[in-house]
Amino acid sequence: MTTKLNETLKQNVLKLCQKIAGSRKITAACLYGPWVCGYADKQTDLNVLLVLDNFTFRVNTYKETVDNISVSVLMVNRSDFERDINRGWLGEFFAEKITVPYEPLTNPEYLRLNQIKTKKRVILELLENLILGFPESSHEFLINNQYFMYEVMLRRARVFPPLTYSFHNMLTGAYAQKNLQTIMDGYLAAINELVTENVLTLYNGYIKITKNHIEKTKKRILRLPPIFKTIQRLALPPLLSVFSESETVYIDDQRLFQKNNKKYSAERLVSMMENPKKHVFLPTPLGPVPLADKSNIKEIARKIIPDSKTAEMSIRNIGGVLNDVYLLTVTKDSGQQQKFVIKQFKDWSNLKWLPLTLWSFGSSTFVVLGQSRLEKEYAISTFLYNNGFSVPKIYHISPNNRIIVEEFIQGTDFAETIKKILGSKYAPKDLQLVNQVGQKVAKAHNLGVCLGDCKPENFLVTKNEIYVLDLEQATRNGNQAWDIAEFLYFSGHYSPPMSSATAATQIAKNFIQGYLDAGGNKESIKKAASARYTKVFSVFTPPHVLLAVSNVCQKMGK
Repeated sequence: MTTKLNETLKQNVLKLCQKIAGSRKITAACLYGPWVCGYADKQTDLNVLLVLDNFTFRVNTYKETVDNISVSVLMVNRSDFERDINRGWLGEFFAEKITVPYEPLTNPEYLRLNQIKTKKRVILELLENLILGFPESSHEFLINNQYFMYEVMLRRARVFPPLTYSFHNMLTGAYAQKNLQTIMDGYLAAINELVTENVLTLYNGYIKITKNHIEKTKKRILRLPPIFKTIQRLALPPLLSVFSESETVYIDDQRLFQKNNKKYSAERLVSMMENPKKHVFLPTPLGPVPLADKSNIKEIARKIIPDSKTAEMSIRNIGGVLNDVYLLTVTKDSGQQQKFVIKQFKDWSNLKWLPLTLWSFGSSTFVVLGQSRLEKEYAISTFLYNNGFSVPKIYHISPNNRIIVEEFIQGTDFAETIKKILGSKYAPKDLQLVNQVGQKVAKAHNLGVCLGDCKPENFLVTKNEIYVLDLEQATRNGNQAWDIAEFLYFSGHYSPPMSSATAATQIAKNFIQGYLDAGGNKESIKKAASARYTKVFSVFTPPHVLLAVSNVCQKMGK
């Protein structure tokens, strides 16, 4: 049976605080822990945080019985408390007391403002982690406001598992909803301030990170990576709990939890906590998908079939050297078919893939981790699609399994057009297509996107449009000259042995003219002529072709 606080008890505890303070001024005092959260029993200590001006001991604890209840007072000097609020100076050992439910005994406004200040700082740190962990997808994230609360709890519990009992007690039982709302009130106030400051924006019931904040975060020189700052800060509470003799609150929470639950270890309970990634979503045409999604290929296939009971489904492996690629065909009762491409991204971490990295070494950053390539493919494809660009529509993404489902586009590999031109078996329309590809690349650059892997194979020609495929190396604000150089010099490697460079020159001229007609940057064309890029392709493109294409870039880039 839980016990309740009453006004007489609170007044008597405040008198105790005044007795402890003596001539020192009380900055603020509040109750926290099981009594405030509604799950205490008569054996449980009543926990008090007492912030004092000019407290010479800086940190100390005091115990006394009040109204037959054991009261544990945690005292801290005001300046130390405020440094813990502003910078996590003492591992948020004190700041944490007012980020969960608490009851003010004095100076409630001071406590409220410091609670919001702490939560605002923590949100900014978590946003920084999201941006650095997902530099492209963070532009698309739809964040549930409870993400911040669950992420903070999980991180604290991982570093100091006994805290897990407190969190489970707090968010289960009769007072769970009230406690959750109390915690979230401070986060919502902090979020509103960050919206005003153009860090966050509200969108259809979710939170989005503004482009401005993402770019600022990427450019910021980090004094210490966020993960290390977090670990450093979270490692302090257990040490402080020992020295301050305030660890009884964790013992009480473990005892109270095990009264009504199985005797799980703290470490086991950590794994049972709410996954914060369930509260960060990636938008798709079929609805938002959480970062925690673990769907396999068959489960995803069922999700995108409108009526799985009547539609027939077949999955066929269609190759893929760098990724596992499948074709999903859905046949409805009417006989109508719909096709999807399913990619599962591999890590290129072994020596087998080393040449891919060395190939572009010094000229372009080549991403090898499957998770990073998945993130780029999703984020850049979504961004370009939303801006009217011809790319396959993305229907689903499973970040944990590194799977993405895209629209299947029927068309002709543009490399076949390049081969026809270089083999002197082409029509004027083929050079027009080269011009259109140049326009397509310029339009991407004008949107701030570099394709990263701009080979002819990654363009698909349909009856009415040219699509850009395989955006797993694409990035915002990247190297435009690399896109131009890769397309032109890589095209040249299809030149027949002993052939002249005339056809490759024609390709370069038409591509660059299309690029310039669509508003492309001349300076990027000029840069593509440099040895920095020609040396990368000298391994497999004939020297006379490289030289001819480089000369075209130099002339048309003036």
